[in-house]
Amino acid sequence: MKTYFQRILLICIMTLLFAVPAVAKDIYLSSNIPLDSYIYTYLDKLDGLGYLNNMQTGTKPYTRMQAAKWLQSIMGILSTDGDVPPYVWSMIDQLRTDLSHELSVLKGEENVKIAIKEASWSNSHYNGQALAHPRTKSVYQPLNVNSNGYHLAEDFNTALTLEFEGIVNNYFLIHATPHLLYNDDEDFELSLESGYIKTHLGNMGIQLGKDAMWWGQGQRGSLLLTNNMTPLTTLKLTNIEPIEFYQMLSFLGEMNTTVFFSKLEDDRTDVRDPSFAGVRMDFTPTSNFTFAGAFSGIIGGEGRELSSSDYLDLITGKNADNTQDEKWNLIAGIDFRWRLPKLNGVQLYGEIYGEDQAGSFPPLPYKNAYLLGLYFPRLTSDGSWDLQVEAARTNNVWYIHWVYRDGYTYDNNIIGDSMGHNAERFYARLNHYSADSSVLSLHGEYLVMNKSAAQPQTVSSFWLSHLFMIKNDLTLNTSIGVSLLDNIGYQSSPSESNYLLSIGLTKQF
Repeated sequence: MKTYFQRILLICIMTLLFAVPAVAKDIYLSSNIPLDSYIYTYLDKLDGLGYLNNMQTGTKPYTRMQAAKWLQSIMGILSTDGDVPPYVWSMIDQLRTDLSHELSVLKGEENVKIAIKEASWSNSHYNGQALAHPRTKSVYQPLNVNSNGYHLAEDFNTALTLEFEGIVNNYFLIHATPHLLYNDDEDFELSLESGYIKTHLGNMGIQLGKDAMWWGQGQRGSLLLTNNMTPLTTLKLTNIEPIEFYQMLSFLGEMNTTVFFSKLEDDRTDVRDPSFAGVRMDFTPTSNFTFAGAFSGIIGGEGRELSSSDYLDLITGKNADNTQDEKWNLIAGIDFRWRLPKLNGVQLYGEIYGEDQAGSFPPLPYKNAYLLGLYFPRLTSDGSWDLQVEAARTNNVWYIHWVYRDGYTYDNNIIGDSMGHNAERFYARLNHYSADSSVLSLHGEYLVMNKSAAQPQTVSSFWLSHLFMIKNDLTLNTSIGVSLLDNIGYQSSPSESNYLLSIGLTKQF
């Protein structure tokens, strides 16, 4: 174990050991909710309708216990509201079924369970090509992003996943999701999509293993950290219950802190075996506003080990002025979400992150990228229709580096926003919620890749997705879409099209 890892780990442990809740609370271990779960769709909608006391933060995945506590709070609010649309009650019933174990633990039952949680079978037909990102060792596959690093083969793809969970005496949790994939290239691939163990020391949760993460407020992408890449094996520390400040800092409200440490590939073509680490702090000063400061980055590696004199520069984000002395590539900044009750609950959200820093103190990010979005939760009086619009852009220094030349990547995928380097994206999603708890969504996206090129590559995508609850424990997901590709290879050329048709079944146990 390298010295710099030991020091980072010591700082994280000391911080979180003393990060106790302001009010004594029971501490419960629970597994993380996969980022593609319908639970996020439902929570986002209930949040948009104003049924959550405090807004969700931008740190995902949420735990099942987090979702159960939010559900308890929502049900308390709904019990005093005499005009609740049928589709809301349908979503509540579905969540109560899926989170029944966690709800029973909150009522005093023992937190012990060993079971298969979920089984999923998905089938996809894909026709089209992947596009190489400029100046990074990564690709973009239209209609298939934020998919835990899985790339679809031409024509037929089928996959089976099983989700296992074991909790013992509320002090030890083990979770595993094996993934079996077969496609028309006649490739069988068995991998561990997610697998980790959890325990805790007081309010400090400790997780070791492999699981996807998403940091930020974006819906289609997020600048710092997404599940566009294959999940990393990490050591992650976080407070289980929110922390509250006293006196002078009480205006910050509740705080949640997450830190992680991991390793990238040992066969990178730039620097072998670098570390990858991040720190994020979320604050909720009011029930209608949340914000966070975060950074993550590639650190060290073979021949670029950190010395004791490097730590102050690392903490402040100071960069070397030559390639010989450079030992990290950091991205840092802030994101926020603001709910406006007087404007029918409209939510404004955004991200501002920098690839570099200006000055030594304070270490302000610059060479910034931006994401800005609006969520309209009530297009109709009952809220059964809603709309989300989002725009994002990176510049000509984003996700690239003069030492880590493979870029801000892992396993041939961008770690942050799938749109990649020097790109611009516009995205919109129109949703309809039915009384049977199904959700029909129409999506549109326009992406410009390497926008400063003489012939920027563009991708225009449209797809329709449908979430349908066949039963409380059986979910059907379908999607059909088309992408129109122009200027492929950044050369003037005829348009080409990619197509995707997918169908999946998920059974909860």
